[in-house]
Amino acid sequence: MGHDAVSQVIGRAVTDAEFRALLFSNPAQALQGYDLSADEVTALKNLQQEDLEGFSTKLDPRITKRAWRG
Repeated sequence: MGHDAVSQVIGRAVTDAEFRALLFSNPAQALQGYDLSADEVTALKNLQQEDLEGFSTKLDPRITKRAWRG
């Protein structure tokens, strides 16, 4: 189950700039409600913000939350 939750967190962080900002400013709050082990939480906290932001800029805007703000 944890692998699915990790994928959900990363996917959401890549496509949702507000969630991504929360993940790096307040990871405990951002990860609330996800079924994650302590090791998975540690791994997610060790993600580099620049990597996720860089990847998100390469995505088609139609699949990111910024496109929904019309």
